[in-house]
Amino acid sequence: MVYSRPHLPPPLTQERKDLYMQVGLHATGCTTAFIAARRADLVRESALFLKTLSHMWMQDGVEEADVWTELLRRVEVSELLHKLNQPPHRKKKNGSPSRPWRVTTSKLP
Repeated sequence: MVYSRPHLPPPLTQERKDLYMQVGLHATGCTTAFIAARRADLVRESALFLKTLSHMWMQDGVEEADVWTELLRRVEVSELLHKLNQPPHRKKKNGSPSRPWRVTTSKLP
């Protein structure tokens, strides 16, 4: 996980308020489109949400590469946990496969 040094929050300007509102609207739009199974709207709102997030990161001095690196790390850890839960060499005991280390979640860490 990438940790940055603590800093004071920037002043709450009208521009920041507008950006917060846009992020919320696009996040809501994504959720609504997903629930309604409107794929084209989901794609459009997702792109707008990511674009607005990018603006937020830029205003706060967050490097996009840091965010994408963190996301990749989480995906790789999840894949590793999945592989550990499905060893190819496992033996069956009483008709059911043994699991030397059982991972009971698929959620990203």
